[in-house]
Amino acid sequence: MDYQPLITRWQNGEMARWATLLEQQIAAGLCQERYGDLARWLQALQDLPPLQADNINLDTSRVGASSTYPLSAATTAQLRNALQALHPWRKGPFDLFGVHIDTEWRSDWKWDRLHGHIDALRDRRVLDVGCGSGYHCWRMLGAGAAEVIGIDPTPLFVVQFWALQKYLQQDNIWVLPLAIEQMPPKLQAFDTVFSM
Repeated sequence: MDYQPLITRWQNGEMARWATLLEQQIAAGLCQERYGDLARWLQALQDLPPLQADNINLDTSRVGASSTYPLSAATTAQLRNALQALHPWRKGPFDLFGVHIDTEWRSDWKWDRLHGHIDALRDRRVLDVGCGSGYHCWRMLGAGAAEVIGIDPTPLFVVQFWALQKYLQQDNIWVLPLAIEQMPPKLQAFDTVFSM
């Protein structure tokens, strides 16, 4: 989970004030002494098989990645086992290479009701407060946002985001292990803010 590209990108301009805090905030938000299960979740992240996506789906109900060629049974089992080690998945659904990630909430239904009633997200910097694993962040990116930042203080959800990012590989979407109270005050850097 490498946040350095984001910190570097933010060092100049309107996000510089937050960039100076971010490394320490991330370290605190992903502290293994504080979150006993974090080591197990990070191991699940490492256990994900190396796969190359031919198709990325950010604007469909099931956000995910797929390949032109089907996975072997062993690779599918490895992928499924690693993803199941990150349960429970709250927001979704997702689909990675034919492995459906069922989630507690059907966040696609909320997005379908909402997206026709909001201003266009094209070329906007968007903040999603309490984003979970980032389902709505992915959909916002699929709707054309220039940069999407999700914040959620739950380390499991952050690791789930990174499991998805391993295959979706988008450089303008991030989920930070933070609560809204940790954001710099009076930061007027976002065009659109959601709390889904």
